[in-house]
Amino acid sequence: APADNGLGAALLYSGVNGNGYRSSNNDNDIDDVLLKTHWAVTDSDEFWLNFHYYDAKADMPGGLTQAQFDDDPYQSDRDYDTFSGRRKDVSFKYLRQIDDVTQFEVQTYYTDSFRGSSIAARDQKTLSSYPRSYHTFAIEPRVSRIFFAGPTTQEVSVGYRYLKEAMHEQSTRLALINNVPTVTPTSDGHVFQDRTGGTEASAYYIDDKIDVGNWTITPGIRFEHINTDWHERPVRGTNGVPVQEKNRSVTSNEPLPALSVMYHLSDEWKLFANYETSFGSLQYFQLGQGGSGDQTANGLQAEKAKTYEVGTRYNNGTWGGELTAFYIDFDDELQYISNDIGWTNLGATKHQGIEASMHYDLSGLDPRLQGLSANAGFTYTRATYEGEIPGFKGRDLPFYSRQIVNAGLRYEINRWTWNLDAYAQSKQRAPGTGMNADGSFNGNYITEPSADGQYGDIPGYVTWAARGGYDFGKELSNLKLAAGVKNIFDKQYYTRSSDNNAGIYLGEPRTFYVQASVGF
Repeated sequence: APADNGLGAALLYSGVNGNGYRSSNNDNDIDDVLLKTHWAVTDSDEFWLNFHYYDAKADMPGGLTQAQFDDDPYQSDRDYDTFSGRRKDVSFKYLRQIDDVTQFEVQTYYTDSFRGSSIAARDQKTLSSYPRSYHTFAIEPRVSRIFFAGPTTQEVSVGYRYLKEAMHEQSTRLALINNVPTVTPTSDGHVFQDRTGGTEASAYYIDDKIDVGNWTITPGIRFEHINTDWHERPVRGTNGVPVQEKNRSVTSNEPLPALSVMYHLSDEWKLFANYETSFGSLQYFQLGQGGSGDQTANGLQAEKAKTYEVGTRYNNGTWGGELTAFYIDFDDELQYISNDIGWTNLGATKHQGIEASMHYDLSGLDPRLQGLSANAGFTYTRATYEGEIPGFKGRDLPFYSRQIVNAGLRYEINRWTWNLDAYAQSKQRAPGTGMNADGSFNGNYITEPSADGQYGDIPGYVTWAARGGYDFGKELSNLKLAAGVKNIFDKQYYTRSSDNNAGIYLGEPRTFYVQASVGF
């Protein structure tokens, strides 16, 4: 709680230390510290200032071939692969209530982050390291004002966002001789890739929330101006082959309109419909992979999508739910192929489906069920290729499930809280890219498991979890203890990957855990 002078602070820490459930997945160590402050200087002026530090390191067990997975899904042949990362960031927000109908706020943040990894080649003959540094600054001022005109109330918001991000990415390599990283004439630890890049983006937006009768109508528009650049510095490269200097850049200017409409049938029941356009500019890593000289890979364009939603929600305090139908239409969607080819344009894709959720306080059935509640959710999605890729048109995009279901029971009595939850998802596709080594399409949409573990259908699964917790209250500094189990029935499930650690990845087996938190 804040002090009498309006100043409040909270110090939060969370940490993880231990081994994973697979071989070569040891020494997982995460420290996460957050200092949050809030100062109500006057009745009209408030400040928020937060400091955050995150540090992590872990072994990476990598993916398995089909034969390795069948033999032992917990094994790993990635004895040298590791990951480390840290992030320092600060954020600030100022809010001023100028008068009863006018509000001004400004938010800003700065981040300084690093991530590094060491990955051995598949033949275990070389060990490459990839240090990466990133810096980001952003600021967003915003003004809101309420206007009254007859039966209409309008809240108009005008704002501006500015973001600047810079990166520096390098790569080095050592030989692995008798399981020891070693300097050799061709693997001497020198920097063989040295790349910089960044993004500078501005967004100008205005929206108008209009309340008239039972209607709430919110039109808005945002204009995006984004510059992205990527620079490959000339270095010696591998095996003495020099890397040629490259400079690539792209500029995007996009108007993005949106419209939201809601009809209030009652205080509990609403009908709504939304339309918005979303825009994803090309990222500097997409500019850098594939292509030749100062030219990017063929056909790359920023991703732009139109989203349509219509639905209803209801909540009377005892029970509530929401039902939404959605349709997302991408003009161009990008997919990663390989480091050599880079990214390719899939052409048009579409995503359509239904989301439903509900919750119910069972004490409405019988007072003896006080504290017992139930919740459930269901999502059906059909996301398909609509471009002209041979053999892919009309077929499912990779790595999504058509059906996802979750359900749970929660029971609160005195200071105890008990939870029982279930999660289910249907199969996913991992069909590959349908491309040859030269970048041409071969139309091979893979459904059968590939020997390297990268491609083929991924079966669906169901998992269950349970948790119990106790709140000791203010008498013991708000100490909370909990224990639980994930994947109660030890269901074996997996996913696939086609990146540098390609193969099959086993999902989390039955896991017991304890939790503790304290406030001071």
